[in-house]
Amino acid sequence: MFDIIKDLKRNIQKNNMKKLVLSAVLGMFCYYTNNAMEKPIKIDDVLMTMLEGQVEINKAREEIKDCGKKIYVEIKEEDGKVKKGKVLNFITSHFTQDEQKEKGFPDDITKIEQYFHLEEKEENYECSAENLTEIFWTVPEAEEEKQEAITKDEKEPIKKYFNTIIEWENKLSTVFNSYYNEKKNQKEETIDEDILKEIMKDLCGEEEGDRVSNLIEKLRKMWTNATEEDKTSILAIIKRRITLSNKTGQEEKDFISFLKQKIGIKEKKEEEKKGGNPAEEEGCSCCDCCGKKKNKEVEVQESLYKI
Repeated sequence: MFDIIKDLKRNIQKNNMKKLVLSAVLGMFCYYTNNAMEKPIKIDDVLMTMLEGQVEINKAREEIKDCGKKIYVEIKEEDGKVKKGKVLNFITSHFTQDEQKEKGFPDDITKIEQYFHLEEKEENYECSAENLTEIFWTVPEAEEEKQEAITKDEKEPIKKYFNTIIEWENKLSTVFNSYYNEKKNQKEETIDEDILKEIMKDLCGEEEGDRVSNLIEKLRKMWTNATEEDKTSILAIIKRRITLSNKTGQEEKDFISFLKQKIGIKEKKEEEKKGGNPAEEEGCSCCDCCGKKKNKEVEVQESLYKI
């Protein structure tokens, strides 16, 4: 009986040892697999994503070039102007009802708004060649007698164009986020603004002056397998995607805003930047929490609630 118990203990110990070895092997496998999958993002990865994305967006745009006038006819107002509200309705109409009900759909539309510099603009904001990154419609040189409608076959390439923008804006956000997080992990005490300026320097180089133009030149040198004509066209779009300004000081400010947009850092309102609080300036309704005297308007409101 004693020998049986002894053999049983020995077998249990052997099995436990096997489990420990197996567990260690699996642990090491997971460790090396995760490390292989989570390679640090290099700044060149970010730059190449910017280039590749815009090339793919341009390809999708070329496919709908011939129906540019038809798009204009569908989205223009009676006076010939194009407004943000109608543009967004046009974009949304190319997605099915089921697609529009999907959880991520509003975020996808926001990505398109950001790409076209339409985010936070009013519905009646006028869109034109001067204030959009890339126009996907064509204004006819003269009013045509017969205005053709967009055909069923043309709708799918138009939808593909918008989906391509969404796809690459998401990819760009992913690489920017990864790069930002690595910087943040290295310098946990550093404030966001300083990290963003450091990323901007990594993207544009150490040279002073117009940061956006420095970035474009850096991309031009990296992009070896394209004609000068293609480079000029696509790099100009990338520049306008980041900023519509020609002022050096404003371009740098726009660059930081672009980085915040891609990383998902919300812009601070002007009152917050100045350190002011509009609610406190007007007087808080609770003197216990802010130590400020109630103004007459608040006192009147409170007396009404007591009636």
